[in-house]
Amino acid sequence: MTSDPNSPSLPGNLQQAFIDNGGAPVALGAEQIVQADRWTLTGDAVVEIRFTGKPVPGASVRLSIRKPGRILLSDGSPAAALAVYDQRGLPRSARHRVRPNGSSLLVYNAYAVMRGGRSFEESWTGNAGMIVTRLAEDRRRYECSDGTGAFARGDLVFEIGLLGADAPLFPDDAHPARPGLLAKLRARWGG
Repeated sequence: MTSDPNSPSLPGNLQQAFIDNGGAPVALGAEQIVQADRWTLTGDAVVEIRFTGKPVPGASVRLSIRKPGRILLSDGSPAAALAVYDQRGLPRSARHRVRPNGSSLLVYNAYAVMRGGRSFEESWTGNAGMIVTRLAEDRRRYECSDGTGAFARGDLVFEIGLLGADAPLFPDDAHPARPGLLAKLRARWGG
């Protein structure tokens, strides 16, 4: 994505600006760029991640939570963090149960960078950042820059919504590229 020469200017390196500001948001006109977003959950919930921008190889949404909170993977096993990728052949949305137990859920983006011919995943480097828009009390849109090159809010775009704790992990809409995939997963893991 190309930067608009008429848009408000940003510092040369967002990460240095975050360091200089003690982690506080960096202004972009009337909007704020943040490194991560925190959800305060009052009880168990199902978190839905829905990719709304173009698929980006190597980019992911990261969710993490401090103990005693936990994120339950599709098979029911607990995790402190997980990555959700928007890759060809996979559904463009995913759901996970979250048991906060007093902890908040952290949302941020990660991206692939090449160094010495090898691919590494990073977060919070270079010009990485996100603009978070509250769409409703229980839904937010994230427009993320991947850290490489100039800040580009369209590098990874997704929404996160909070659903009730009893919401199904596998919604009834089938994935067009893999008919029956969700039914097979539902039969194997429940939900």
